[in-house]
Amino acid sequence: MVRPIDDLDRSIIRLLQEDSRMPSAEIARRLGVAERTVRARINRLVQDGVVKLVAIVNPAALGYDVTADIFLEVEPGRLEEVAEQLVAMEEVAYVGLTTGDRDISIQVFVPSVDALYRFITEKLQRIPGVVGTTTYVVPRVLKWLHNWSLPADGAVTTGRRVVRRRRRGRAARSQAEASVTPATGTGGGENA
Repeated sequence: MVRPIDDLDRSIIRLLQEDSRMPSAEIARRLGVAERTVRARINRLVQDGVVKLVAIVNPAALGYDVTADIFLEVEPGRLEEVAEQLVAMEEVAYVGLTTGDRDISIQVFVPSVDALYRFITEKLQRIPGVVGTTTYVVPRVLKWLHNWSLPADGAVTTGRRVVRRRRRGRAARSQAEASVTPATGTGGGENA
């Protein structure tokens, strides 16, 4: 179970998002706390799975110039089986089980549009259980997952309610209903 995070944890997370190699001593200096406290907090955040300290690769810098979001329709009862095969594919950066008219969402990085076509026709469409695919080439990404950051006010959105943590006692109290806006796709669509 993840332990509750407080304002100090949030501040440490924000600094690590700016520079994951920032020394604990520098974080401590900026936040006005002991370095030992920072190290202990970072270790706890990593252990609890709140943060993961990794190198972020730029696919385009390595020759993977085409990014595509692909949505798959899968035969009933074969969702997990298909998802496991997708997870194992080197072109696939992300696999998510979805709701709506498609069952699985993936993001792929490939060197060219031709490589994307081959990936779809020679790999995806040959997976037993895949009924259909819809592909969207993403010509420009405005914000990556690793650029997401905590809300500045410390609000935690849970479903349709916003929960704020009190500084003292760390008790959660419900606030006003938050409106939920569905995400919109990016890039032009092409069906495969």
